[in-house]
Amino acid sequence: MASNVNPAESLTTKAMDRAIDLAIAGDSPYPEHAAFVDADSPQAGHEITRALDEGYAVVLVSADGRERIVTAKTLAA
Repeated sequence: MASNVNPAESLTTKAMDRAIDLAIAGDSPYPEHAAFVDADSPQAGHEITRALDEGYAVVLVSADGRERIVTAKTLAA
């Protein structure tokens, strides 16, 4: 039986909401231009590539809630 998933309750959405709150408070650890990507999404690779190509950093959110910030600069290192 499939469960009813509310995207508003996803860890990725919660991370993005937290980032917005921190940015408003002036205390954000996230890059100013960042795309939040669900690491378990079947489209994650495409979303990461597109975000980096468009100059965004990527906040990759894993199912366990861990976050990794990926930038084009970190990939080149």
